[in-house]
Amino acid sequence: MSDTKRKLAAIVFTDIVGFTKLSSKNEPAALALLEKQRDLLKPLVEKNNGEWLKEIGDGLLLTFETNRDAVDCAIEIQHLTKKIESLDLRIGIHQGEVVFQGNDAVGDDVNIASRIEPFAATGGIAISGRVNSSLKRDPEFETKYVGTPNLKGVDQEVKVYCITSHGLPETNKSDVTAKLDSKGFQWNLKNSIGIAASTIGLLLIVNGMFLRIGFADESEVPSIAILPLDNKGAEEDEFYAYGLSTDLISDVASAGLIRVASLKEIEELGDINFKEKAKRLLVRYVAQGTIWKRDDIFQLSMELYDTKNEQVLWSERWQKDWKDIPQVRDLLSDNILKVLRVDHDNNSPAHVSNPEAYEFYLKAKHKYEKPTNKDDIEIAKGFLNKAIEIDDDLVDAKNLMGKMLENNGDIEKAMTYFSAALEKSKQLKYRKGEADSYLNISGYYFRKEDLETSKLNIDKALEIYEEQNDKDGIGRAYIEYATHYWKKDDLETAVEYDKKSLALYEELGDLEGVAINLCGIGIYYADILKDYEGALANYEKAQNIFEENGYKRHMPYSLNNMVSIELKTGNYSSAINHLNKLSRVVKELGYGDKVEQGQLDVISSIHTSMGNYKKAIMGLEKGLKVYENINDRKMIAYCYAMLGMNHYLDENYQVALEYLKKSRDISSKISLTDNDLVIELYSNLTYKHLGQELDLTKLKDLIKETESFGYTTNLFLHQLFKDKIYLENAFIALEKKAEPMSGESKRQFLDFTIPKQIMNLYGKVIS
Repeated sequence: MSDTKRKLAAIVFTDIVGFTKLSSKNEPAALALLEKQRDLLKPLVEKNNGEWLKEIGDGLLLTFETNRDAVDCAIEIQHLTKKIESLDLRIGIHQGEVVFQGNDAVGDDVNIASRIEPFAATGGIAISGRVNSSLKRDPEFETKYVGTPNLKGVDQEVKVYCITSHGLPETNKSDVTAKLDSKGFQWNLKNSIGIAASTIGLLLIVNGMFLRIGFADESEVPSIAILPLDNKGAEEDEFYAYGLSTDLISDVASAGLIRVASLKEIEELGDINFKEKAKRLLVRYVAQGTIWKRDDIFQLSMELYDTKNEQVLWSERWQKDWKDIPQVRDLLSDNILKVLRVDHDNNSPAHVSNPEAYEFYLKAKHKYEKPTNKDDIEIAKGFLNKAIEIDDDLVDAKNLMGKMLENNGDIEKAMTYFSAALEKSKQLKYRKGEADSYLNISGYYFRKEDLETSKLNIDKALEIYEEQNDKDGIGRAYIEYATHYWKKDDLETAVEYDKKSLALYEELGDLEGVAINLCGIGIYYADILKDYEGALANYEKAQNIFEENGYKRHMPYSLNNMVSIELKTGNYSSAINHLNKLSRVVKELGYGDKVEQGQLDVISSIHTSMGNYKKAIMGLEKGLKVYENINDRKMIAYCYAMLGMNHYLDENYQVALEYLKKSRDISSKISLTDNDLVIELYSNLTYKHLGQELDLTKLKDLIKETESFGYTTNLFLHQLFKDKIYLENAFIALEKKAEPMSGESKRQFLDFTIPKQIMNLYGKVIS
């Protein structure tokens, strides 16, 4: 169904013991009890970050972001309901996937939670093995193994436990024996002493609490998507969630041999469940969590999930003052990397020394990267100025300020911040900040066309990235090298760096990086090797990766390159198909009607070359409306000129003259000379066909100012002046145009109206 959504959650199912009996005896009292349950429990659910999904008779279906939230809430509920006459509950908790279909919540894991609930004692809580595993890390909880029943409608093995700590009643064996299938029912005496006896996994002490974590598979390069933290607080607090998420992604990505999905990749996938995101991003592990600012206290939770083995490897929750958040950030990245078995330097200096400055930095980053109006960039600069004023050691803030200024064209002022960030990084021995600063400085010298100094700074950045085993940084440095050598016209060296970068991204499994480098290699094939088939093969591989994985923002890059090759090789039909796709993509990306129309203009010109004049006219008429709406007079004049040319070629001579006159009127008013040759050439050709007097004076002057013409223009100049030099030039230009073409494409091209006319007049056929 189109409205189906999924999410991983802790699922809670409750049931009122004896409600059926009460309802049959005293229906008003039963209804009043349901109302009381609703009034008492809804605030508790909201308080513990839960969602009240639905009421099923006397039962409740609730979901929570984490197992701990679910268990804490269930304990509070049981303690509260002890005081309420007749409100005796059994509660079952399971972790899994909830499927939302319209207003309903269903799924196998919802069914498991409902089947577990009867194994709780009255006033007690039954949990699945999955939930039990997450509680093992915390010594405040004790649980007891109940059994492994064959649950109705469930085809998987589910171990059932009950919570025995927090004053909760233990499940009585005699009460549940009848509910258990004898084959699956086993009492485990070891578990009767509680979870303290468990020794599986690694025990770490974090914030005075025990933390139990599993480990990733050592046989593969870890791949992870760190989903943006879900802001449970006020809308204006969104910057906390966004800023911490981006910093966490950066921290993990720079740690070593690990592939981390970018935030843009994740955001492009939209609102789909985390397992589908993992599949689309080609990652195995997913980290997701929440943040909730309540007055001056922050509640954070994080969970790391292995989609291959379908298990939670690690989860934790913090309740902290803002001053402690930077340390929590470091703990988050450190724990994720430990679970994923990624070697990293956990002795690096703290990223942040002043929490107030860090808050301003996060506000700035959110405004800069998620602007909602034109003033947000200036607001972001103001926040950064405050951050730097409070804490001069905040290197990341200085580099960000430099990037903002650079993007605004103020490269000199940007350089002052990059230089300051570099010096401060050296003082603090903050090696990543140092490398990032060198890379930023290299960009400054690149724009100043001081390529050697630019390269020296890339060298320094790469040295540090390699020292830190920062694969992401190394990849960025390789890309800068490639750009450097493209600028120097040393395409052989440029492509070597493209290939290095490609190998790195292949090692990491970063398909987006692979595709970008394939495009760079394609340019080398096209421009140096003149191997258009090889170039097109690389572009097509890149396009397939972009398309299959939803990397839309890069698709114009590959599609443009493909069109370029197809036009060179005469694959006009394929070029039109890709241009149509390109038009749709740029529209979806929000690049504007003008950009989209640029693609349609190229399509129109292709139709003109193919002799499809009516199709060309239709495309130009659409374009004209766009340019009229935005009052782009230059492009309006261009469309009028092209419409005049195509109407002439389609033998609509009077209409052609009307469009050419309109183009001339605009061109003369805005001193536009680009269209003059087209206007004069096709006006005189039209006059000739209509038997009117010709004035070739201006056309002759324009010819003197132009170095060369294409095969079409040369043909029509021959028709006007009867000079065979133009016919010879037309044939030479046609021969050059056809040179990269082969096979059926070449045959079709030479069979178009104008190429055929040139060969017939010249008396020579291009083979």
